Order: sequence, then C-alpha cells, then structure tokens
Amino acid sequence: MKFIPIIITIATLSITTSITTRFIPATPVKAATRNFPQIRIIRNKTQIRIYDGKIITTIKADNLKARVLDSLTCKGKQVKRQTLSGKRFFPQAVKLDRKTGNLAVGVLLQNCSGQNISAAFILQPKPNWNNYVIHRVPVPGERKIFDRFSTYPLRLIKEIGFIDGDLLIKHADSTNSEALLVYSSSNNPVGKYAGCVAIQHNNSICPSF
Repeated sequence: MKFIPIIITIATLSITTSITTRFIPATPVKAATRNFPQIRIIRNKTQIRIYDGKIITTIKADNLKARVLDSLTCKGKQVKRQTLSGKRFFPQAVKLDRKTGNLAVGVLLQNCSGQNISAAFILQPKPNWNNYVIHRVPVPGERKIFDRFSTYPLRLIKEIGFIDGDLLIKHADSTNSEALLVYSSSNNPVGKYAGCVAIQHNNSICPSF
C-alpha cells in the first residue's frame, strides 16, 4: 500500500507550498523517448484541443458522461442515480501523465445553486490521439460500485496532478473545506483508490464507506 508514503509526501508539500498545496509533476520522460502533445482549453472551457504534430483532436466536455450515485438534482430531489454530461472543464484540473501519456481531466457535470456535481476522467489515447478511451475515476461511497460508468459525486474539483504515476484529485465541498483523493498507479488506467487526506481538518469531506 503506497498510501502512507503519499501522506508523507503530501504533508511535505503542504509545509513547503502552504495550504493551497500545489502538485509536483512526475519525473518527465526524455523528449527523445516520447513526444507529448500540446493541450489547450478553448471555447469558454467547454472543449480541449490536443495537437500532437500530426492530428488535432477536439474533446468536448458534453461527450464525457457519468452515472452519479446518491446525489441531488437541480430541483433538490435526492436520487439514487442520475446520468449527467459535462458542462465545462476545470482549467487547473487538466493534467497529462508523463509516464503513461494519459490525460486526467476534472469536469463540471451539474451547475446549479447548491447542487454542483463534478467528476474526474482519464482519457487514454489510441495512437496519435486520433481516438481515445474514456475512463471515469470512481469516487467511493456507501454502496460498492460494480460498473465503470458510476461514481459518487464531488462538488468542486480544484486541481489534478500526478506524483510518480499516482493520481491526486484536490476537491472542495460547499463549506470550502478541501481534501485530496489518492489513486495509486495500477494496471487500470484510473489506478486504485488508496485513500483521502482532509487538508482543512474536516474529515466529513472524505468518502465514508
């Protein structure tokens, strides 16, 4: 289990970079070994443009969908599940993993007063980004998730980063409390959920299950 070393790393980051906690990217791969694409967020944060020198690929936020469990609709109704499509990308939550070439993105799915819902995705490219596979990052909850389309909701994704291939998601709740979700690297592109660290001492922001 990598979670203990990760906690130590996060604690070190918090001390050296203040409470905002910025991410240290994974060790870059030599340019001669691998060329990484250029990534831009365009059209009022609703699209990502990827250019790898040969092909331009446009990824639209509304093409990223997730089945969200135990969440509220915009009308305030509690539902066991609802399928939502992306509204826009979070600019600080678009990060390329320089170990794998996968792209992690944070997406706003539902934008209404008090009922904001967000989710994270891993986009795994097929050669030259002319195609890609969408993987939802599952946030755990009270019930076990049995399929790759479902997740428990996050309110606001503030930042996404990688440390030695491990995925970190910084998110906040309605009280502006913040936490880091940690997914250790594995054969699965989204990694394996390793735990949660509350940054502002509010443990209720971390998944309870």
